[in-house]
Amino acid sequence: MLKKLFFVVFMVSLTLAAFAQVKPRLAILPFVGGTGGDGETIATLFSLQVDIQGAFTVVPRTSAVNAVIAEQAFQESGYTDSDALARIGHMLNADFVVSGHIRRFVDRNLLITSIVEVETFEQMAGDYREYRTIEQIPNLLPAVSQKMIIAAKRNTSGLPKLAVAPFYIDNKGVNERDAEVLAQILAIEIINTGRYAVLPRTSTMQAALDELGIQKSGYTSDEGAKALGNAAKAEYVLSVEVRSLGSINMFIAQILHVNGSLLAGDTRNYQVVEDGMRLMPDLALLLADKAGAQALFDAREREEAIRRKQQSRAAFFADPARLWSVGISAGSSFATPWVIGMVRGTLAPGRNSFFDIGLDAGFITQIEGAGYWSLYPFVHYAAFAPFAESGGWYIGAGGGVMLAEYTFDDLTQSKTVFAAEVVTGFLFGNFLDISYTLRTDFVSVSHKMAVGYVYRFK
Repeated sequence: MLKKLFFVVFMVSLTLAAFAQVKPRLAILPFVGGTGGDGETIATLFSLQVDIQGAFTVVPRTSAVNAVIAEQAFQESGYTDSDALARIGHMLNADFVVSGHIRRFVDRNLLITSIVEVETFEQMAGDYREYRTIEQIPNLLPAVSQKMIIAAKRNTSGLPKLAVAPFYIDNKGVNERDAEVLAQILAIEIINTGRYAVLPRTSTMQAALDELGIQKSGYTSDEGAKALGNAAKAEYVLSVEVRSLGSINMFIAQILHVNGSLLAGDTRNYQVVEDGMRLMPDLALLLADKAGAQALFDAREREEAIRRKQQSRAAFFADPARLWSVGISAGSSFATPWVIGMVRGTLAPGRNSFFDIGLDAGFITQIEGAGYWSLYPFVHYAAFAPFAESGGWYIGAGGGVMLAEYTFDDLTQSKTVFAAEVVTGFLFGNFLDISYTLRTDFVSVSHKMAVGYVYRFK
């Protein structure tokens, strides 16, 4: 009894341990942009959320972890580089990394949070929330936690990949920091549409652009789109520019295919930055809808082209007046050679005619005491008259070269003969071929009867 009880307890423990190991590991980095220890405090509060603890195995903030973060100088980068996030995720053996920003946005405060998958560099979700005072942030964290948890469970493997290009900001008349925030919000809103697997900017992307000498061009050129797409292994690129026109600020966003073609694009004008913030969700949805519609149209065009090609191919091969086939047969010339095996194929680029290309292999001679073999490659051109249901009748002419060898007790004799032929035959049911061949070397005449199997392409 005790043994059974021990066994049950042991199995339950193993099961619980297995379930515990299934939980993905989550590294939570200090939120940047605050004063003093605000960023560290917010990260700690985030890691202590009950839902986060239940969904992830949180990487503990030990002195070693802190040393890794400090060594990589990620505070200075603001955690905007997915390569950096992935690097620290690998160092901490994490599956996901959460990072955040505390931003002063004109007269309001924003808490911007994102979660990145370490293996793919993909930003699984983003979130931004307003607060009046720093003391209100703990009240925002439960909702933010839920969003990160849901995002980590998403399967985005079937979504097209969208690489986010470094934003181009014309700082003449435009507040560069505010425009950067708006561009981040736009990327978050595009992620939230669920139409794309979004890959934020990385140092790998920037290196590809630097190699091409593409700097602050809005990344709308063919070279820029291709470089970003190749670096991120993405199909599409999000390009964002912020410019000024008099008293109006223009926010220009485009989704480009990696071949450089424009998939979707639109602009939003704003005079005060608060207007820009309100416009971002609308612009993201518009871009996603336009791009999705264009991508669907392109996909349908590709499918239609494939369908037309398949139909054309089917019509080409299925045309009863075109004989495309391969086959084998056996026959005899009722002399030398007595037994003939044949392989052949027919090519029908035109209707009601075809080229017949094949090879005869002959054995056995009527000469007593002699061994014999021969090879006879041939080419015919024939007219073809299809039957009403299947098969047909053909007649044609051509020629070939007979390579023969006779073997006697102490002598081997080779022979090469050029021959001309007239051939006719019937194809029944698209599989049974019966043919007759009249062959001459202009000295003598021979005959061949053969029966074989034909596979006709359709």
